[in-house]
Amino acid sequence: MKLKTHLLVFLLATSASAQAEWFLRGTHNSWAATQMNSGGTNTMVLNNVVFSAAGSIKFDRWGDWSENYGVGGLGGSNISVGAGTWDIRFFTDTKNWSISAVANYHLRGTFNSWAEGTLMTRVGTSSVYESCQNFTGGDGGGGPRFKIDPNGGWGDAIPASDYVVSVGWTKITFDSSNNSISVQENLAANCGVSSSSSSSVSSSSSVSSSSSSSSSSSSSSSSSEFADFRARTIYFVFVDRFANGNTSNDNGFNAAATSTVKSAGNQSEWKKYWGGDIEGLISKLDYLQALGVSAIWVTPLADNINAGTEGGYHGYWARDFYEVDEHLGDWALVDELVAQMEARGMKLVLDIAPNHSNQDDQYEFGALYKEGAFITDFASGKNTWYNGNGAIADCGDTNPATTCPGEWDDPWSFRNKSLYNLSDFKHGTSSNSIADQYLIDAALKWMDHGVYAFRIDAIKHIEPSFINRFSAAVRAKNPDTYIFGEWYNAGAGDSLSMQFLNERRGSELLDFRLRNTIEDAIAGNITMTDLSAHVQSRPTAMNGYDSWQAIFLDNHDATRTSVYLQTTGNTNHGTGKGMSKSFADARQNMGMALVMTLPGIPTIYYGSEQNSTWFTANNDGEVGHDPYNREMMPSFSQTTPAFTMIKALADLRKVSPAIQRGSYAERWVNADVLVFQRQQGADCAVVAMNRGSATSITVPNLCLANGAYTSKVGSDVVNITSGSGVFNLSQNEIVVLH
Repeated sequence: MKLKTHLLVFLLATSASAQAEWFLRGTHNSWAATQMNSGGTNTMVLNNVVFSAAGSIKFDRWGDWSENYGVGGLGGSNISVGAGTWDIRFFTDTKNWSISAVANYHLRGTFNSWAEGTLMTRVGTSSVYESCQNFTGGDGGGGPRFKIDPNGGWGDAIPASDYVVSVGWTKITFDSSNNSISVQENLAANCGVSSSSSSSVSSSSSVSSSSSSSSSSSSSSSSSEFADFRARTIYFVFVDRFANGNTSNDNGFNAAATSTVKSAGNQSEWKKYWGGDIEGLISKLDYLQALGVSAIWVTPLADNINAGTEGGYHGYWARDFYEVDEHLGDWALVDELVAQMEARGMKLVLDIAPNHSNQDDQYEFGALYKEGAFITDFASGKNTWYNGNGAIADCGDTNPATTCPGEWDDPWSFRNKSLYNLSDFKHGTSSNSIADQYLIDAALKWMDHGVYAFRIDAIKHIEPSFINRFSAAVRAKNPDTYIFGEWYNAGAGDSLSMQFLNERRGSELLDFRLRNTIEDAIAGNITMTDLSAHVQSRPTAMNGYDSWQAIFLDNHDATRTSVYLQTTGNTNHGTGKGMSKSFADARQNMGMALVMTLPGIPTIYYGSEQNSTWFTANNDGEVGHDPYNREMMPSFSQTTPAFTMIKALADLRKVSPAIQRGSYAERWVNADVLVFQRQQGADCAVVAMNRGSATSITVPNLCLANGAYTSKVGSDVVNITSGSGVFNLSQNEIVVLH
């Protein structure tokens, strides 16, 4: 016991010292030692480091050069840094670093004769910048007004049209993550608050700022509002099947689990690694930015098993939650991914599986590690780390022919028995178990490396009180962390999932019920009236939190909608519809338009913007189902109708409070046509779609002001007079007005 105590004291002391003294040296400070600040576990940070010219840096542990790090590790060469302002992080466990650009935003307007050089002030380490200016009048081009010019040069000034303000002191707030601008006008000198009004606008608005102001308080700016995930479009990347940026890591530590033939092989080859990795994802960030994506949900990046002829290509067979799987990359690449994403205004959403590790009956038998050190496995960790109650629906015997299907709906069973053969973590009911603390600390480490949000796998099967503790712990580090979980069949009409949601345990849910209803509507299985009725049932079922739920059409647990619409074979949604490809694509696009405009946070499954399909039946006889809904990304075309539609609606979501969080109101509906509007304060969006034959309808009681509106999708123009408009809708057409 004495030896253990001394060891614990030593570990605590070295851990504290690892965080206490780290210094940044470089050409920017004439190689003086500037002490860095703690940025969390194993992370040191120094923000807003200014390099007036290109130079270099190193990291010095004690400030005396005795232990310093650069390129190549201990005693390595200098790290190059370009001219600019940077946020610099150093990771004390891996000795990697990240250098993220801090943009200089020039405020240019009539107050300074449109000159470059008036820089906005960054709010902490957020993406928000502020400036207070006194507008005394206009110029020959009009009244008081301004633009924001990133880094000077006028090439990408925001907004496209000058932002018009009143004479007097005005506080201007700009969020670089979504290019949103808001102002507070009529303030006292130096922006001391007196009477004020607020307005908001975005760079992509085609309306001048003077006509886009809103008196609604919900349109006013605050830094917390900009963290609202409802303004974002999430793109779900199956990392192993997206893009291969480095073929040298394809085999990992077990070549038998990597396919050499990939999609040309049988089903066993689809259950192996194919080579997609973090470097591949980084190489496609420009593509995702062009799509309008502002958050990327990645399958788990944690280290997965290294044994057997199947691979943990999906990420859900973890062995070490504290390390990056070697097939995908390393911590340095995670840091680079986050830095590249942040530069594009994107946030990283990590898929995490705190319900289980790997299989309890094969391969590594539930082996669990922490930063490479073995902790336990299923046999030795049963009843401490893991539950030992058997699998859900196995009836407690060894005969696979006997099942107890009722256990899937019995909370004790589905929370305390294993999901198939995956080693089931033992969660505490009133406080953290040893496994709980391991999982929470792992999540905090990923946050130290830039993870901003979490998707919780198999949340239905996890002790609910753990979700409370998990969410509280991550939000203690970042209060704006968005969390959503996978509860199969969750949604309005499913009592158990809605009970969990309304207990407000800190996690929203993926809305499977809405997904199924949308697919049924575009397939013709139900009417558009039925669809609208389901949408209108959600606010009551979810106690007003419907706009916070993650909504989707395709994902890795269902046959892709385009496959279901085209095949005549069996799918996990029953017999397919047998539509032609062009007709099915148009209907799938209609479904995605609904995902992009209905209340909720849209998630786009990789390849949906290319109407991706695979028509092979799996061993259960289901066409296009697991693993055949996990095909390699088919194309990175930016010209498909699906791509251009998603881009237009993702851009609209960034700037429209109505689409982000507004009310839903049905305005016209029959079996084939649905017209609805979303409204938040003065902001209004109207969506119309027709799955039937061409028709012309007059829709009254719209929240749009008088005028001619060109659809955000397609080229239709609708004239609105006294709240009424005539919509000429061809079959499968979508019209979105804003």
